[in-house]
Amino acid sequence: MTSLEGQVALITGAGSGIGRAMAVAFLAAGARVLAVDRLAEGLEGLASSVRAPESLALHHADLTDPVAIRGILAAAETRFGPVDVVCNNAGMLDRMMPLDETDDPLWEQVMAVNLTAPMRLTRAALPAMLARGRGVFVNTASIASFQGGRGGVSYTVSKHGLLGLTRAVAAAYGAQGIRCNAVAPGSVKTSLAAGAPPSEAGWELRQKGLATRPPQAEAGDIAPVAVFLASPEARYLNGALIVADAGWTVY
Repeated sequence: MTSLEGQVALITGAGSGIGRAMAVAFLAAGARVLAVDRLAEGLEGLASSVRAPESLALHHADLTDPVAIRGILAAAETRFGPVDVVCNNAGMLDRMMPLDETDDPLWEQVMAVNLTAPMRLTRAALPAMLARGRGVFVNTASIASFQGGRGGVSYTVSKHGLLGLTRAVAAAYGAQGIRCNAVAPGSVKTSLAAGAPPSEAGWELRQKGLATRPPQAEAGDIAPVAVFLASPEARYLNGALIVADAGWTVY
């Protein structure tokens, strides 16, 4: 079993979906986890479901607030010590909106959550990691990071940008002991689409025209990939993108 014993991990969007599954998986692998989410109730639900509460700390924050970014890192260091792993997982959908139906507020909100927040958190975590000569970033990308029809324009551009951020960080800091990789899920059953009609969530549109329809993943299908990327077993991976989509992109 992959071990993250002694590691301190910071996971955003940990109150639900892939983020919650990551938090549970990281704890199971022996890491101490600061779980970050903008919704306090989601974090409370996570806390009630774990077996090692002493290894879990909760932090309620709005990732689009630049001041909150510094507070997140400070909270992790105060509770557990220097951060070894940052999982930039929090994200939002855009209801599959094409460009001609995308207004500025939607564009700006999606970019703020999906791209600017990971950039700021990565930037803020880098100095301490560089001083120690080690650190890992795991970004939750998407198959929309390299395809044009798997999301609306805002989501697609934000996830293309996140993949660019992943590779730029890997290239700039790999020689200094920093690794930065990404996992690209296909369609996942998460609360991002909960309560929305299938067409609004994008599920029907994503499947349109496919002769074979790959199954939607559970959040727990993606979390082990993140654990692997954070682990010493992945020490030779830097700037990599692991596609976890049940073969969605091969059809």
